[in-house]
Amino acid sequence: MNHNIYVKCDVCSAKTHCRVGLSNRTHQPIRFRCQGCGAPIDITVTLDHKQVTSDIDVGGAEMVDGNAFEGGDHFVDLHLDFPVSFGKYMMGHTPFMMAMKRIGDQNMQIHAMRLNWLNNVQEMAPQIKALFTLYVKGKHELFKEKVWEFLDGKIPCDTQLDINRALYMAIEKAFFPFAEPKRNVDAVTTITKLQMRLAKRDKAALNAFVDEIVDTGFLRNLQLDCLEIYPKIIDLELMFRPALFLDFDETYGGNTYYRVSAHEFDEVKDLFKDIAEIMSRAVVLVAGLNNLNRRGDHNKFSPAKNAPSSLKEFADWPLGLKLAQLDNCWYHIDASDIDHRLRNSIAHYKAESDKVTQVITYYPKKEGLEQATSFQLQFLDFSRKILGMFRETHRLNHLTKCLFVYYYLDMQGVKGTPFYEEDEPNG
Repeated sequence: MNHNIYVKCDVCSAKTHCRVGLSNRTHQPIRFRCQGCGAPIDITVTLDHKQVTSDIDVGGAEMVDGNAFEGGDHFVDLHLDFPVSFGKYMMGHTPFMMAMKRIGDQNMQIHAMRLNWLNNVQEMAPQIKALFTLYVKGKHELFKEKVWEFLDGKIPCDTQLDINRALYMAIEKAFFPFAEPKRNVDAVTTITKLQMRLAKRDKAALNAFVDEIVDTGFLRNLQLDCLEIYPKIIDLELMFRPALFLDFDETYGGNTYYRVSAHEFDEVKDLFKDIAEIMSRAVVLVAGLNNLNRRGDHNKFSPAKNAPSSLKEFADWPLGLKLAQLDNCWYHIDASDIDHRLRNSIAHYKAESDKVTQVITYYPKKEGLEQATSFQLQFLDFSRKILGMFRETHRLNHLTKCLFVYYYLDMQGVKGTPFYEEDEPNG
């Protein structure tokens, strides 16, 4: 279903025809920029599922009469769930129909299932965020109560091992729409097998590594940093809807301009930088285990010019140099979305966005007073990069979890409470 509305900008009085495709999300805040002056125009659709009706509220413009898509005025397609193209009005080329054409019915059903899950996540956002707060603050009894509510069943929360398990079960449920389940399972399997192999080969060396990352607070601090990202992803779930669509869109090559109908570059650029920094810290764990696996000592890197002398020194290196030190690594880090030039440009305020076209321009080189060398990408591609980095960070967070399991279970002797059939959470 679509709403066709005609709006006049409050700033410059330019008129825009809008074909607004409806999502099944109850509250649908959509934004585009006036092509006349660049001012923001907000359209909010609120569904009433019982009455099968919807209300539309417009900010930054006023609705005027005239719904025929005639030439001479601007036109935009808008939709929360799919990337929508810039261009002229074409009858029948609605956002949904064009999206269906690109990915097919079966993939559209999967995409719709994930979007429905996201709707539930959005409705439960306060409850999900509370779990992170209670875990971080050590409010174990209240955490147990709330995690039982969220997981629809009682699970053991008696020991720190139990609490960690409950936390990560809640994370998997809440962030299923963003995740890649098979790759997550493969990562956990790879991590667990390596830990078992290292413990069998030289348990003292493995324990020395775990002792250092626990005693320095590195492992705990890294876990807390990872946990800070999840609520931010919930806050930006609208932006990720069209990015998730690209999981299925094999026709997309980055050379077709698409519009994202919620959020803008300035609102999300710091998240890109934050996730990259957390990934950089998580690589320290990968490197320590790699050194153990290949050389029997978590501080011994491959003999090479300018190799770090210890894991402590390695921790201060930039991400790009860290990745280069992972020789024949046991774990494959998906670095395809880590754009060091873009990250550095954002960090040094050398990135800008054309809010009308949603094209991001960034200047990564040091050129004195000039900004002569520039690179560009679409906001859709930028949101896709954030999604890819979040997915990899989520997998690396499982490494943090597995190391804590080893520490509590094998080194501290903390026993996990077994599940009982009647206590298993539903779903």
